[in-house]
Amino acid sequence: MFSLFPSIPFRRNLLSFRTRQLKPLPQNWMSSLKTEVVPSEREDTFDDGVRPFEDIPEVNRWKFIYNLCTKTEGFTKFFKETARLFDELGPIYKDDFMFTPFKTVHVIDPEDFAKVYLAEGKYPSRAMLDFWIEHRRRRNHFPGIIIADGEEWHRMRQTIGPKIMRPKIVEENMNNFNAVSKDAVARFIKLKETSQEEGHIPDLEKEMKRWALEGIATLVFNTRLGLYEDRPPQVALKFTEEVNNFFELSHTLLFNPFSRIARQYFDTPTFKKFLENADALMETGEGIVDKTTRELKEMTKNGIDLGDAQVVPLLTYLLMKEGLTPEEVNVHAIDFVGAGVDTTSFATVWWLYNLARFPHVQQKLYQEIESVIGIDDDVTPKHLTKLHYLKASLKESMRLTPSITSLTRIVDQDVDLSGYHVPSNTLVQMEFYATTRSDKYFKDPLEFKPERWIRESKDVHSFSHLQFGFGPRMCVGKKRRKKTP
Repeated sequence: MFSLFPSIPFRRNLLSFRTRQLKPLPQNWMSSLKTEVVPSEREDTFDDGVRPFEDIPEVNRWKFIYNLCTKTEGFTKFFKETARLFDELGPIYKDDFMFTPFKTVHVIDPEDFAKVYLAEGKYPSRAMLDFWIEHRRRRNHFPGIIIADGEEWHRMRQTIGPKIMRPKIVEENMNNFNAVSKDAVARFIKLKETSQEEGHIPDLEKEMKRWALEGIATLVFNTRLGLYEDRPPQVALKFTEEVNNFFELSHTLLFNPFSRIARQYFDTPTFKKFLENADALMETGEGIVDKTTRELKEMTKNGIDLGDAQVVPLLTYLLMKEGLTPEEVNVHAIDFVGAGVDTTSFATVWWLYNLARFPHVQQKLYQEIESVIGIDDDVTPKHLTKLHYLKASLKESMRLTPSITSLTRIVDQDVDLSGYHVPSNTLVQMEFYATTRSDKYFKDPLEFKPERWIRESKDVHSFSHLQFGFGPRMCVGKKRRKKTP
């Protein structure tokens, strides 16, 4: 789910962009090469014509930082600078922007994406957010599946995977999702009626986070947090605020180069604030988990059968698993809820935005929903199998305005990418935000066309748009986010 740059979504700042600002990447990368990088004088190549790693075009670190400071609107649009570099340097380049002893290789070609995934090894490894790791290290917390690597990650994946990756996980929670969605719509109507701006919801992103948190909580805890009550419980409001602050602070710590440099020598004010917020988030989560644990013990004591372990809520499933400590259960539950809220709400906000920009798509989607579900009926698992245009429009929205802009892997073996040799243990960043805006890989890349996933999907490279990753380390929440109504 998470990696180095891609783990932080676009954030709300992107809601200010306009279509006219979008410019597709040209096909003729190399003919328009403008890099100021001094080309290598080496002429040596491997026997198969592949050039050595040293010859991969490299970004000038200080020029790159200058561009970040002046062209990314306060580091909120980092991904656009990354995409621009492919126009300047070609389909592959490397940098050491993160001030690490190793180079990061960036690629845009889906063929390279496929090669990277094939070279990821038995225990796929990726770059991690150092401040997330540092928090759990300092507090001696269980790392959790997002941060863990190697055999430890594999053990956790085997523990959670059978539950989370089940195709029916959403269907089994459909009644809860329907109930939460009805409450959300009722609140939207009320907000529109009382808004000073006629017909507007004052803070849609905030409302979608409320909806996502309440819905995901039913999947994980099998309980309503109460965010749609007239007077929501303080613990639920506190949890919502902490989740939001966690990602806001993570964005600042990740993309601000001055903060990254300073943290090598001392704890910056932002990092200290992050630690405090992360502590509060864990504490609030523990309270929710402890409450559910007590209820389950009471049910067991009274002889109530908890049922099939595969169909119970995630928290119940984890508590029933042998060998997991209470802390491990808590971290798994909090990680799933926290990560799911931000990405789900973000994807939905942009989906609504894209539908608003293209009324003909919105009308066609409405007609499908009306035909398959009706006006007032609840969504059922059977309905989901027939909502083809809905799924296509969501996928198209996530292509055009993705929750994450790239994914990383540390290759486990030597691999050749775009004609260059990349040795094992190299961090490779697959920049699919740039891929989806290139007319080399997508026809009319800046157009919102759900039909491309229905009629034209055969023309789209299967690795060009993998929001949830691929292989053993694909996102554990893939089933939920692709099917949540």
